[in-house]
Amino acid sequence: MLVPTLEVQLYGAQQQSPSTFASTSSPARILATHLPHQLLADTVKPSDCRMVYVTRNPKDTLASFWQFVLKSRSYEEPWPLEVAVEKFCSGVVPFGPYYDHVLGYWKESLERPEKVFFITYEELKDDTRTHVKRLADFLGCPFNGDGEEEVLEETVIGCSFEKLSNYEVNKSSEHSQWMKLPFSSFFRKGDVGDHRNYLSNEMVERIDTITAEKFHESGFMYGIN
Repeated sequence: MLVPTLEVQLYGAQQQSPSTFASTSSPARILATHLPHQLLADTVKPSDCRMVYVTRNPKDTLASFWQFVLKSRSYEEPWPLEVAVEKFCSGVVPFGPYYDHVLGYWKESLERPEKVFFITYEELKDDTRTHVKRLADFLGCPFNGDGEEEVLEETVIGCSFEKLSNYEVNKSSEHSQWMKLPFSSFFRKGDVGDHRNYLSNEMVERIDTITAEKFHESGFMYGIN
């Protein structure tokens, strides 16, 4: 993995040597994590750390997670879809309940927008260039100067789902030493609304009801479409 995972490679069972993270003279470090903000707040608030959080429609999140579990070697038996829906709605999923997870970062982005960049997957898909520019500004690495538009275009194309998913390594059935998952499991479709191919009307209605209760009643008008 190019970006080390906080809970796996740094503090998890498969720890890397601390020297791995100190091998550059730059003070900047990029780490990935699935941990909820509620567990990180006391650590990151006193620091100069900036966080980028991407969320996705709850129904697409569920469908993608279910497909991911089917490929995982961490589970003895793949989950039937009905079981996955029940676990998702009950909040019994890795890294905690989906709705609490999203709201933790969303609320923090409202309180500290200079430190938390909150974006939805749908926004990124809909207008990638605009949000990549916003992200660059947020990180203090704006696109400016000669060739600005060309560099931006190269960045958008190079980081696109289509480009990344077509690298041979990301089509491979091999896996890293950190996670017993084939590299191919991290790239599936990336489509907005793909849940419609899997979830029944009853499942959609149940999830939308919870979304309205959790998100909309909190002021975050997202997730029902």
